Amino acid sequence: MRLVLPAVLLVLCVAVVTGCDNPLEIDRETEIEIGREGAAELEAEHGVVEDAALQHRLDAVGKRVAAASGEPDLPWTFKILDTEKVNAVSLPGGFIYATRGMMEYVESDDQLAGVMAHEVVHADHHHAKSAIEKAMAQSLLAELVTRKSSKTIKQAAGIALELDMRQGYRGKEYEADRFGTLYAFRAGYRADGLRQLLALMHADEGDPARITWLLQTHPPLSKRIQRLDEYVPTLTGKPADGQ
Repeated sequence: MRLVLPAVLLVLCVAVVTGCDNPLEIDRETEIEIGREGAAELEAEHGVVEDAALQHRLDAVGKRVAAASGEPDLPWTFKILDTEKVNAVSLPGGFIYATRGMMEYVESDDQLAGVMAHEVVHADHHHAKSAIEKAMAQSLLAELVTRKSSKTIKQAAGIALELDMRQGYRGKEYEADRFGTLYAFRAGYRADGLRQLLALMHADEGDPARITWLLQTHPPLSKRIQRLDEYVPTLTGKPADGQ
């Protein structure tokens, strides 16, 4: 006999208390669909760089750090947006972008690995998914998780695309710095690659940085560098700038 729970009871079901899954949690398939929608919007807005050598470099670095992440089986894709802004973007489900400006700005594959690993963390720690679940009204979230409305996919993608502007996201940046450094190191890159890039940006921009990747919602560069100075030696046994 199949037990059908009333909708109100389903909404109140909490995994910690009852052991059942939260019915308003976005599943993996929906998360990937949201990311795919956001990716299509980004590419329509900016265009994608068609440069085989540059794309090969990004693929090689990005897929290597993704393989060292906590979710190596996500359908990871890495592309270059055709804009001179120095930026990188992570969307749900493993859709990762560097801009043409970022590709030109990094001075080494170690630094590029640090950036890509940082973005990989946002995807494999499901930061956008959590933000969408918090931001959407319960009725809309219910439509999203039950696939009753295709419009909610677009709305969810919109939230993912403005993730950097959401309140409380600074702590996620520290998390992405730390785990991104770990993933890059696991993948065989220098553990201080991200730290090198942040130091370069700090020298060029100061606090707060004007570079797009370092929006005002991000923590000050000096604090991010300080935390990495403390973390990198725990991986390597050497100071961050002395590997």
